[in-house]
Amino acid sequence: MSQLPLNLTLLLVAATLVFADPQALTLPTFVAGQVAALIILLLCAAVPWGRLPDWWVLVIPLLDFVAVGLVRSGAAGVLSGLGLLAVFPVMWLAGAGRRPRLIVAVCAFASLLMVWTPLLIIGDHAPHTFVAELVVPLMLVSVAVAMSVLTLSGIAQQERVEELLARSETRQRLLDTVLDTVDVGVLVIDDSGTDVFMNSRQRQLYLTALPPGADRATEPELLIYRDGSDALVPAAERPLGRAIAGEELNHEVFRLGRGPQARTVSISAREFRDAAGTRAGAVLACTDVTEVVAAVRARDSFLAAMSHEFRTPLTSLLGYAELLQEDESLSAAARSDLVVMSRNARHLRKMVDDILAASIEGSSPDVQRTKLDLARLVRQAAASAAPDAESRGIALRIEGDGELPVNGDKTGVVRVLDNLVSNALKYSESGSSVTLITERDGEWAVCRVQDEGIGIAPEDLKRIFTRFQRGSSALRSGIPGMGLGLALAHEVAALHGGRLECTSEIGVGSVFTLRLPLAGTGHDGPLPAASAHVDAVERSHASERADDGAS
Repeated sequence: MSQLPLNLTLLLVAATLVFADPQALTLPTFVAGQVAALIILLLCAAVPWGRLPDWWVLVIPLLDFVAVGLVRSGAAGVLSGLGLLAVFPVMWLAGAGRRPRLIVAVCAFASLLMVWTPLLIIGDHAPHTFVAELVVPLMLVSVAVAMSVLTLSGIAQQERVEELLARSETRQRLLDTVLDTVDVGVLVIDDSGTDVFMNSRQRQLYLTALPPGADRATEPELLIYRDGSDALVPAAERPLGRAIAGEELNHEVFRLGRGPQARTVSISAREFRDAAGTRAGAVLACTDVTEVVAAVRARDSFLAAMSHEFRTPLTSLLGYAELLQEDESLSAAARSDLVVMSRNARHLRKMVDDILAASIEGSSPDVQRTKLDLARLVRQAAASAAPDAESRGIALRIEGDGELPVNGDKTGVVRVLDNLVSNALKYSESGSSVTLITERDGEWAVCRVQDEGIGIAPEDLKRIFTRFQRGSSALRSGIPGMGLGLALAHEVAALHGGRLECTSEIGVGSVFTLRLPLAGTGHDGPLPAASAHVDAVERSHASERADDGAS
């Protein structure tokens, strides 16, 4: 293929001479040049070059200088510029990329021999004749230099590309190994929803979701359920369809398959974009949380059962303690002991209530919101806490008047207020004050509980609403508690469309601010099922009181 262009060009030269000077076709040198080129072409086809060292092929372009020189010498009087046919072997040699300086020198020497040899044969030794023939060699040397530079540049670029490809392949293999090693299912889809990549863990989860007896299934046929439901998830609500539509998923829980082999998974999805910033598809990550969910449910069942069993004897203790306090024959010391007993029993019952509320969250039906007056509930909470405040020597004040209508679950809101007031009293010292402030703030009904207690450290503020977390100052004070009350209060506020906030300073005090939407601001409606935990606790308490009364 490298030799054929020269032979075709020589054939065109012969065809041109048929019209220009047919007698030139019979000149011995011209015929010899054509025959030499034909023999070289036959050598290119016949010699097994693959068995020889690769540099042997460079002999062919060197022989081409002989064929071009003979043709040029034979037809020089008829056609001019035939010496430029040597550009074919020059490009072949320079394009080989081997020892460019030597190749350029060889091309220069071969070109000079091609144009000066005929002069030496005919005996023309005039200096000006030799100089006149230098134009063609100079042009061929320039071509050789340019071709060598381009070839070396191309080789360098090819080596760089091969290096980058090798690095890319190594990284791809590393990524594939990592994705197959991690215990997270990873699925990559393009913009049309076609699978691009699926690791081994994702394939296992896919097999779990297949209908019984099926080897393959389309997305609508897969057995995908919401956790806790036996109804198949509609196609539009399935993770893959939502990811294709561009929606982001954050740890949404689904169940794949049914029966003992079913797996509970947490699915997240994010879209990804190409180098131009155009959406190219999405990545879904599926984490198997079957064992975690089972452990959480077992823990909640245990806590619910334990709390239920604790409440019955505690209710009896409190009831009999109150009856004993009515006995006028008791001494002052005995009555004081009964007060301590009742106070600690009530504290223990509150802790049990918080554990029970946390354990059965989300297990009850929806609770309908009712019209409430937050200001009135605050006054009732203050009245309930007044005896405790008086016994501690703490001034309990209320600021604000007027109604604050909200829609919500009364049991839940009352528990939040009771918790905030009891916490303020618990962490305040005798002689200080606790102030309850109610006001309107735009579309919000606001209640602030302000104390002059020990305060909360800045590093503890971000985790005070986390379950079973207590501030360092509270731990150092030795005041008992489990770190559940504020977490449950924060959850109830969120479920009502509001929020619970806190600002505090060590040694100065804390301010807890409860914000709930005022009635008629667009947040009216049934509470989510998860908000029913407080109502479930209250029903559990009522049941226990009935059981205790019957006994």
